[in-house]
Amino acid sequence: MGKIAIIMPVFNSEKFLNEAIESLVNQTHNFEANLELVLINDGSTDKSGEICEYYKRRYPNNIKLKHTRNLGPASARNLGLKMIGQDITYVGFLDADDKLENNAIAAVSDFFNNHTVNIAVLPIIYFNSSGNLSKHKLNYRFNEGSRVINILNEYNAIHFYAGGVFISSKIIKEKLFEFDENLHFWEDALSINKFLLKNKEYGVIAEAHYYYRREKVNSQSLVDISWQRKDRYKFLVENGYFSLIKKSIDLYSEVIPYIQYLIAYHIRLFLLPKNSNSMMKVLSEKEREDFIQSVLNVLKYINEKYIFEQPTKHYFKEFLISLKKKGWPLQYLNIDTDLSGESIIVKKKTFIFIGIILEGYYDSEKYNMTSKDRICIQSNGKHIECKKRSVDKDIIIWGEKVRGFEHSGFRAYVPFYHLNLDFYLKKDEKMYYLTSINYYKRFKSKLRSLFFSSK
Repeated sequence: MGKIAIIMPVFNSEKFLNEAIESLVNQTHNFEANLELVLINDGSTDKSGEICEYYKRRYPNNIKLKHTRNLGPASARNLGLKMIGQDITYVGFLDADDKLENNAIAAVSDFFNNHTVNIAVLPIIYFNSSGNLSKHKLNYRFNEGSRVINILNEYNAIHFYAGGVFISSKIIKEKLFEFDENLHFWEDALSINKFLLKNKEYGVIAEAHYYYRREKVNSQSLVDISWQRKDRYKFLVENGYFSLIKKSIDLYSEVIPYIQYLIAYHIRLFLLPKNSNSMMKVLSEKEREDFIQSVLNVLKYINEKYIFEQPTKHYFKEFLISLKKKGWPLQYLNIDTDLSGESIIVKKKTFIFIGIILEGYYDSEKYNMTSKDRICIQSNGKHIECKKRSVDKDIIIWGEKVRGFEHSGFRAYVPFYHLNLDFYLKKDEKMYYLTSINYYKRFKSKLRSLFFSSK
């Protein structure tokens, strides 16, 4: 296989740019023999341009560099696509604050040597400078190892992000792929999935990782900042979601399950508390109404099945299904009435010599406790009905309270000989089992420390 080109848009990334480029230079697949790096300095006002120039001088045969005014990531990537060399066989994308695992290019090369497919992706690992790592929710696609996925067969194998994507240069040279420059957010998800709608198949490469940086800038992440722009809302829905809906209908005469699942997965981001709060602050009342109407129009194309299957909070699913069924203003529907197995949050434990005082609340995705409901504890045949306590907590989505905790708080004294606890919700004289907690070992340890400290 010939060389692989990596396109990297750069905008005010001086803090992390060296680390990103060095992750390419230090690949096990020799950088100078096998890689071309295309740097697009997209109007940076910090020292990013100087860093790019340094690496260009260091590797003149491997690095191409273009300085531009600030065009945005889609335009920068498209410019990079036009600059790749004739000997390039595949093109990958790396953001200037992210990095590749050192065996990534070797894994990509090996994959394309053994599979006939035009596009393949790496699993994403979130990281930060403190060394914290976490897996992306969609990494389940890689559990079966490296393989080719058909989106018509695996509708939940969705993909969004350009980082860690590798595309055949033949597709690029034939102008069958480019990034949509009309969007400032989600342009990679839109372009990649328009391509997948036509091609149906893409590869997943399980042997290496793309590291996506989650870092704070002035106490806010770059993603948080993006939610403070007005075009993150109605414009994204109209020009992102609906573009995929229309493309699917053009190609298949329907919105295929893959697109339904993908939109349902992404639309939940608007419901997250911090994003919901941003929407309420950023948009005027009229703009909020227009945005919500756009969401309602999208939900007409989404089957409830694909909302229910999302890996997200139950009340988010209920919120979207309520919107779909009842419209706006919100008429909240309880979709699932099974109250068993919900959570008990113990916020405070006060050990006294003959027992323990527990204070906490019932934390449910499915149910709001009423003033008549009670939390109960059973242990060794003893039944304890907990006292009520106030909890100042609500879950608000788009200005609507979807979960209130005013009746969910509890306080209970449990003697030391009843510390293997079963928690229940008592509703309409019925008992719903919630969870079990065993404080016996902890209590023994506390007694031991009290005993020895008193000597």
